[in-house]
Amino acid sequence: MNIIRSQVDYTKCLSALSLLSMLLFNSSAMAKNDLLLTGQISSSTKQIVNAPQGSRWQLQIQWMEQEGKIVEQGNSVVVFDGAAEQAELTSNEENLDRLVLELEQLKVQQEQKVIDARGRLTVAKMRVEKATIEASVPSSQVAALEKGQFELELQRTMLEQVKAEEALQRALYEQSAELTKKEVNILQVKEQISYLEGILANLNVIAQVTGPVSYAIHPWFGTKLSAGMNVRASWKVLDVQSTSNFQIETWIHEIDAVGLDENTAVEITLDAYPNKKYRGIISNLSKQSERKALWSKSAYFPAIVTFETAPEVNLLPGMSVRILVDKAGGKNV
Repeated sequence: MNIIRSQVDYTKCLSALSLLSMLLFNSSAMAKNDLLLTGQISSSTKQIVNAPQGSRWQLQIQWMEQEGKIVEQGNSVVVFDGAAEQAELTSNEENLDRLVLELEQLKVQQEQKVIDARGRLTVAKMRVEKATIEASVPSSQVAALEKGQFELELQRTMLEQVKAEEALQRALYEQSAELTKKEVNILQVKEQISYLEGILANLNVIAQVTGPVSYAIHPWFGTKLSAGMNVRASWKVLDVQSTSNFQIETWIHEIDAVGLDENTAVEITLDAYPNKKYRGIISNLSKQSERKALWSKSAYFPAIVTFETAPEVNLLPGMSVRILVDKAGGKNV
């Protein structure tokens, strides 16, 4: 454990020793017309933690695991502030309970209206039947005045039946419309609850691999991120890298990238072990350049360098590295 701690200290020391050795190394490299690159040790098995999408345009980092500490897979590494989302979730859950209760009450009310409308229609049909029987009595058996009254009553009851049928249709339509409206409101609240639960679940980031934690650099200020800072969605916050499958990440200036290909041989020097040299190759050279505002206005191509043989020393992600490329010699350094 003492060895690991000492190596972590080396990774944090990119100051005097690293700068001096790089200048000395660079002078000999320039004499041979070689290309000198700087990079850092990383693992091909790593988890990059980006700020998740929240309900606001920025999130506050509430807690971060200590940088350099080796975390176990399944442990929390960063927690973002979710107080606003939690309060909104609680409010929506209470609103959902209220809407569900209102829906049940509405079902009873609308069902009663439909039952009443059906009852009035049934009565209207019975009156039509009665009036029909009375109006069907032969004119020889009743007075003309009474016969006329029966026929008028039949027409009146038939009109009432039509109105009762229309009233029933309106009651059924109103029942369907009101229940659908309330169910849509409930569905909207449920979707909002699901959305907020998803956000809250992403605010507590769990380590997917076992390894040391490395903080990311603030894209505006150039300083390392820390708890209490505000970040925007998709910003890199930290990474957790495995303590195996080591490689070297480097960036090549657009001018220096001309003529470089994958599988180009390189010579590697670890700043933590300046007297040891290792051989490697450029295993991956991106075809897409990226801007590095904190470095210069130029474009840089990300590249991956792998060791031909794994070093016998203990490596940790974040260790600084110098890479010597013989551009003229191609695959021979």
